[in-house]
Amino acid sequence: MDEINLKTTADNFLFGGGLKLENYFIEQTPVSEILCYRNAEGREFDLPINDPQLAAAVLDRLKNLGVRIVKLG
Repeated sequence: MDEINLKTTADNFLFGGGLKLENYFIEQTPVSEILCYRNAEGREFDLPINDPQLAAAVLDRLKNLGVRIVKLG
């Protein structure tokens, strides 16, 4: 998938269901990065993505948008 389509797919994945940038954050550990989100009730969840290419695009997109990054360990 080309870069423009991948960015559009990442945006649709992240924001197509009504979530906003403020709902997302990334947890960084010494060995991994985990995409997480907070729902309308304030509960926090991990959001695994089974497609490695999409996962990388989503993480890159969020970082470019200035998402909050929580460093663990």
